[in-house]
Amino acid sequence: MVIAFKNLFVTLILAIGICSASADEEKWQDPAWQDAIWAQRGCKADERGRWFRNAKFGAFIHFGVYSELGGFWHGRQYDPAEQIIGLGQRHEVIPLDEYRAEAAGNFNPTNFNAREWVSLIKAAGQKYVIVTTKHHDGFCMFHTATTGFNVVDATPFKRDVIRELAEECQRQGIVFCPYYSIGDWTAAKVEAPGFKTYGDYMRAQLKELLGNYGEIKMLWFDNYWYVNNQWQNDEAHAKELYAYVRSLSPNTLVNDRCGRGASSLDGDYATPENQLKGSLQKRCFEVVMTDTGDDNWGWVRGARNYRSPAELIRNLIDCTSKGGNFVLNVGPTASGEFPPEHKAILQVMGKWLATNGAAIYGTDPAPECETGPQPGLRCYATKTGNNIYLELVHWPDGGQPALITIHRHDFVSAGVLDSSLPAVHVQPTVTNDLTILSIPEPAKVDPYATVIRLTFNGAK
Repeated sequence: MVIAFKNLFVTLILAIGICSASADEEKWQDPAWQDAIWAQRGCKADERGRWFRNAKFGAFIHFGVYSELGGFWHGRQYDPAEQIIGLGQRHEVIPLDEYRAEAAGNFNPTNFNAREWVSLIKAAGQKYVIVTTKHHDGFCMFHTATTGFNVVDATPFKRDVIRELAEECQRQGIVFCPYYSIGDWTAAKVEAPGFKTYGDYMRAQLKELLGNYGEIKMLWFDNYWYVNNQWQNDEAHAKELYAYVRSLSPNTLVNDRCGRGASSLDGDYATPENQLKGSLQKRCFEVVMTDTGDDNWGWVRGARNYRSPAELIRNLIDCTSKGGNFVLNVGPTASGEFPPEHKAILQVMGKWLATNGAAIYGTDPAPECETGPQPGLRCYATKTGNNIYLELVHWPDGGQPALITIHRHDFVSAGVLDSSLPAVHVQPTVTNDLTILSIPEPAKVDPYATVIRLTFNGAK
C-alpha cells in the first residue's frame, strides 16, 4: 500500500522542490565533474577532514521504531534487533501493516531527551555522533515530505528526533552526522506519489537531511548491498552518489559505504565493523563497534552481554595508534533512554579520557616507537608535537621493566599523565639515532592503561 499525503499542498511543494534544483546542484550528473570530485576524495590531510582526524572517539546511535520491539517479535527473539522487520534475512519478512501497527503505532519514547543524550556523549569524551535517520526498514526518524512513514506522521510520539538531536549537538559542540541506509525494504510501498525511481526518492531525502539540519560534516551511508535492485554497488553509482552529496554540501565527508563497502576504497574513509585493524593504516578509518558482544546495534530487551570498559578503552587506544577513530554504538530503549549498562561504560571512559585525553585527541601514530618481544607487554604509541605518548595496557610479566626503542636521540624527560599515580623512573640509553628506554612498573598503575608522556627536543 502506498501512503498518500493527506495534504495536497505538501505534495505540490515536494514536486516543486524536486524540479527546482539549482544548476550548481545539478552538476553531480556531469560524468566529468563526478570523476573530478571522486579523484579528490579522502580526508587524510585536507582541511575538510581535520575535525575527523582530531576527534578519535565518536558515538553511534541506532534508534528507530524497531526499538519498540527490543529484538522480540511475538515472544521470539531475533538478531539483529534493528533489522527485525527482515528477521536478519535482509528483506521484508514481517508484513508492513503489522510492523506499522506493532512497532510504529506504539512507538512513543516519552523519556527521550536530546539534551541528556548529548550531555552523556560529551561527558564521555565522544566528539561526534552518528544517528540513524533511516534504517533498512525505511522508517524515517525525521519529518520528511517524501513519505508518511516517519516519526512525526506515523507514531504517537510525533516529534522530529533528528531535529532535536541536531540542534542539541550544535548547542553542546558535538559534530552531528546523519546515518542513512541506501537499501530500503519498504520504499516501494511507502514513498509518496511522483517519484519515478528509488534514486529520486533517496536523493530527495538526502537533500532534506543536508539542507534542513544545520551543518553536516559527515554522512554515514549503510546497506551497500541494496535491496530489490533499487540501486547498484558499482563504482559508477558510488561516484554518482558521492558527487550528489558533495554538490549539496561540499565539505561533507562520505564513508566507503556510498559504494562497495568496508573493503573498498570508495568514499573518503573506511568503516570496519566490530573488527580492529591489525596495523598502521594509510587511509583514514573508524572502527564502529557494538556496546554488546554481538552484532545487535539496536536495543535488545534484557541484554546482559555488554562489553567491559577495559576492552573499549583498549580498542580506542588501538584505533588511535593506527591512525583511525573508534565509534561506540548504543541502542536506546523503547522509552528513549540509554541503557544503564551503557551509561556506566560512558562514565568510566569519560573519566579515563579526562585524565589521559592528551594521548588520544589530535594525535598521530608514532611508528618510531618499537617494543621487543616481551611476554605480557602490551604498549601503544601516539604523538603530538614534541611529545610521544606510551599507552601501557599491560606491563611485562614477572615484574620486568618495559623496554621501548625509539628512533630518536633527543630525549628530554618522561612523566605519567595521571598525577595520582607514582612517578616513573625511566633509564634511557642513547645509541646513534636510537633511544632505548627501560621503564620499571610503578607500584600503582592505571587499571585500563597507564599513559607516559615522553618529551623530545623538537617535533618529528
